Amino acid sequence: MISARRRFGWAFIGCLCLAAGAFAAKDAGIVGTWNGTWEGGGAGGRFDLTITQAGEKLGGKVDVGQDTGDYSADFTSAAMDGGKFKARYDYPPEPQAEIVLEGAFTGSDATGTWSMVQKGGTDSFAAGTWTVKKK
Repeated sequence: MISARRRFGWAFIGCLCLAAGAFAAKDAGIVGTWNGTWEGGGAGGRFDLTITQAGEKLGGKVDVGQDTGDYSADFTSAAMDGGKFKARYDYPPEPQAEIVLEGAFTGSDATGTWSMVQKGGTDSFAAGTWTVKKK
């Protein structure tokens, strides 16, 4: 016969598994490749997001086309926070800067903002918008 304590333990583990599955299912809609454009400061170009998920951790990268040269960068952080996607990545053309992304995903579309900040900072010295569709 299984004790009440053991039944509670198994029930608790089951709830944790269900919660982890719900988290994965909730964010699974944003996992994948998204293609679109960015603009800001009188410029614009290609903006492609690749969002990955390993367990509860989001990751990914960007591929950006711009007049001064294309670049790719991996996210240094990525998360869903209050229904909003938030990510950061180091800006390859300027080692002292990073890009902060925020956005909302609805079905196969997503829109958001980007801002360039000093590495580790929060004060924006350039900003704009991005729009993507799921590939």
